[in-house]
Amino acid sequence: MMRKFVFCLAVCSVWLTQGVCGSGVEMPALSDDSLTVDMNEVVVTATRTPLPLKNTPVITRVITSRDIERSGAVTLQQALERELAGVEFHQAGYGSSLSFQGLDSRYVLFLLDGERIAGETYGNIDYSRIPLSIVSRIEVVRGASSVLYGSNAMGAVVNVITKEPRRKYEVTASLRYGTPYQRNGGDSLAGNASARDSREYRNKLDLPNLNADMTFGVNLGKFRSLTAVAYRTSDAYRLVGTRDEVRHYKELNIMRPKMNGSRPEMDPSTGMPVFVVGRTVADTTISVGPDSRGLSVSGWRDLNLSQRFDYELSDQFRFQLSGSYFGKKRFDFNGSILDENPLANNSKPWTYESYSGYNVKALMEHSPDERNKIYLSYVRDEYFRDLDSLSGVTVPKQRHTYNVPRLLWTLDAGSANRLTTGVEWVNEQLRFDMNPSGYDDRKSMNTGSLYVQDEILSSRPLSFVVGVRGDYNNHFGWSVTPKLSAKYAYRDFSLRANYARGYRTPSLKEMYMDFTVPIPGQTSVIRGNDRLRSESNHYVSLTAEYNRSGLNLSATVYNSYFRNKIDVRGHMEGTTTVLQYENIRRSEFSGLELMGTLRVTTGLFVRANYNYVYQSDDAPESSTQYIFPSPHTAVFQVDYGFDVRKCRIGIDATVRYVGAKTYEDFMPIVNLDFQSMQNMKYWSGTYTARHKGYAVCNAAVNASLPEGMTLTLGVDNIFDRRPSVVNFNSDITARRNLFVRLAYAFGCD
Repeated sequence: MMRKFVFCLAVCSVWLTQGVCGSGVEMPALSDDSLTVDMNEVVVTATRTPLPLKNTPVITRVITSRDIERSGAVTLQQALERELAGVEFHQAGYGSSLSFQGLDSRYVLFLLDGERIAGETYGNIDYSRIPLSIVSRIEVVRGASSVLYGSNAMGAVVNVITKEPRRKYEVTASLRYGTPYQRNGGDSLAGNASARDSREYRNKLDLPNLNADMTFGVNLGKFRSLTAVAYRTSDAYRLVGTRDEVRHYKELNIMRPKMNGSRPEMDPSTGMPVFVVGRTVADTTISVGPDSRGLSVSGWRDLNLSQRFDYELSDQFRFQLSGSYFGKKRFDFNGSILDENPLANNSKPWTYESYSGYNVKALMEHSPDERNKIYLSYVRDEYFRDLDSLSGVTVPKQRHTYNVPRLLWTLDAGSANRLTTGVEWVNEQLRFDMNPSGYDDRKSMNTGSLYVQDEILSSRPLSFVVGVRGDYNNHFGWSVTPKLSAKYAYRDFSLRANYARGYRTPSLKEMYMDFTVPIPGQTSVIRGNDRLRSESNHYVSLTAEYNRSGLNLSATVYNSYFRNKIDVRGHMEGTTTVLQYENIRRSEFSGLELMGTLRVTTGLFVRANYNYVYQSDDAPESSTQYIFPSPHTAVFQVDYGFDVRKCRIGIDATVRYVGAKTYEDFMPIVNLDFQSMQNMKYWSGTYTARHKGYAVCNAAVNASLPEGMTLTLGVDNIFDRRPSVVNFNSDITARRNLFVRLAYAFGCD
């Protein structure tokens, strides 16, 4: 089948260049290649006000919709990984887990049109809530940005800006199909499952890799409207290791069953024997073979609907009303490493998790004169997670809500000075099944904020941005976060220096959760801590940039010094292992980032992005870190565009490199042979191991056809790279996937 598909790919490419491209329909003027750096592009995330990219006080990376289409990315995770070094996604029991320049997802704030997104799980939003079909661009600002965005904005801000209609009437539609990752028809349910349940289960693991979306826009001058629909399904697959994992233990605990007479004592919560330490072996290295169950990467099906209205009543008043709905179902395998993960609540094979959410935003913009703008807005964002079953029974697991009213005022105080002042209130509410007081016991948190920022942007070489923010939280009191940025420009060179203080209040889950981990043979509990203190960090960066026609180079060194960083620390309470959230006194991250874009010749561009990160902290050996980042990561891109008979052809290739890493883990070695107590094995302890570096290559060919049609043919993971050792620190690269995408765009004035 693979050879047939490759042959068809080649035939289609020849047909595109010789047949269809010969159409006599006149094509629009060719646009600049997407890899060029448009320094006059206006961005908003770094200062919350529109500002040309060349004037931003902090390097802002912009990923455009053209970049996304060119690369063939189908999810937000893929779009970020293919464009940015230092970004890694791993699989955990709750879904995708982000690592960004060494920091986990709790320190990266995701925004949708500048607003928070509900539904976090260990800091991760549900990335499926943002279909790429509605994305105009993604602005990424590295470093602390708490002055403008408050809690969580300690490591980076990722702001997804949605599309707006530009023509009087416009319609876009696209359909993308990819080859299956894996055929899972042989998997079946265990126990007393019916034939119908087994059939339903298999069907849900073999969903097609399909994306379909459509938008309809109206722009009548004073009135604008945009309606968007996106439907997506993804095939589930299982990663299974091919070589032994070499583990080094400082202390390896050889556990034995706790006996009650001639029989082992059983734990009623897990139905497994209770184990106690029999003996301890110091400083030993062992090899552990691959787990035949593998690591499950879920399949899913989702639907996104969104609507936005804009109305300009006059030169002084503009109104916006927008809303969206999201629904998703996620399907896991029967039997996986995930079954032992603390947050894998859908490990029962006849159940699956369903997610839904909605967002409503109302905005009024008032411009009393040319120098003043006042924005009054209210946002409500709500997210639900349920456990469904094939029998139709639904159990609520989580309900997370944000209510955010905001008043923002910008004043152009002279030709080179702009003042931004804001007042906002963030009300957060959470109901969740890990609350020991029960799901109906609603937990909440309220934060009031006042912030001011002054942009001193003159025609002189030196410019400044200074700001300060004060937040009062009803649980943690006051937090004050200052910021100072300076930019010096001389001809084609610029130098940016940035200092900012960030902070993060503990999440409601970190404060209140209490969850028994379903690990066979071991009673473990993840426990919250309502005595936690807010985290803070001091972020410093220095960036040198050179920009000239056809060439852009930049180098950034950065350091982030954390105080009271929240970690999970383990201790024993009798025979129970308790993993509790606690504050670490000190933690530090330092790094180097290099970026470069070069126009080699007409239509041919190359881009490279490299990131190095180093971490040190005061965490004791009893602290637990689930996922470790690689210190070295890089992304290389080549984009070549040319014309064939008035048809635009674009060829894009991406290589993503992730370096080797040493990590710590604590997954036990378990063999529960109930037929023979002598053969029963349960070894536990914290160990170090190593993953080798790897590279993943992707390629896509885009053809702009007559009548607004675009055809894309591509291959993800060209060389079918798969992880040889599989665990929670492994990458989750899917098997080689060939895809075709057909898009249509129509517009008239």
